[in-house]
Amino acid sequence: MPEKQRMMNCEQCRLAIPEGASVCTHCQSYQDWRRWFSVSSTVLALLTALISVLSFAVPSFVNLLHRAHSDLAAPMITLEGTTVRLLVVNNGDASGVFVRAFTESEYLADATKIRLRDDQKAVVTPGTNLLMFDVVPLLNQEQSYNNSVEMIQLGLEHKEAPKTDIVFVFGDSDGQLRVSRLALDANLLFELMRANSDRCSAIKDPDFYNGCIGPGEIEAAPGSK
Repeated sequence: MPEKQRMMNCEQCRLAIPEGASVCTHCQSYQDWRRWFSVSSTVLALLTALISVLSFAVPSFVNLLHRAHSDLAAPMITLEGTTVRLLVVNNGDASGVFVRAFTESEYLADATKIRLRDDQKAVVTPGTNLLMFDVVPLLNQEQSYNNSVEMIQLGLEHKEAPKTDIVFVFGDSDGQLRVSRLALDANLLFELMRANSDRCSAIKDPDFYNGCIGPGEIEAAPGSK
């Protein structure tokens, strides 16, 4: 004779159901932990609608509270000849800006230019940005060559070159300035001088813009004493 099935009462309607049943055969309610989360179809529909509305509203609300800001990391700077490359990473969600570049040097003239090749790159957008600059010393071909020989001698004698830094200034979207420097040792100054000598050798009309006139070689203006 088969054993009689054991019964238990439903947690919701209290009617008899087989012991161990996970769903009541009368009211269709769950008998395990899921019974605490049971909702009607109407409530479920309302919750679904609320979630849909919030998915659109919350980002808009967050945007009202959030102020876009640039976050410029320290750039990676390399010098090759008369070309400087800066790899600038903007980790923010707004653009920063390149402000200016100049030299602080006991060796190069103050009129030395650090010229950004593409002015549109002055706006540093979020992400990775490659900026390229031309170094334009106020030195003619002969002066640049003589300086390169001087830097070779310093390198052979393991002596330090005169202090020379190329300084780059960037601005975040909140107006905060960020300053980065590239220090030029004897080897880098040699590369710069040699490359500038080669550059000036190809220039037919030296002037202030190309820098190949050299200091002290400016022709006096008409009528000047």
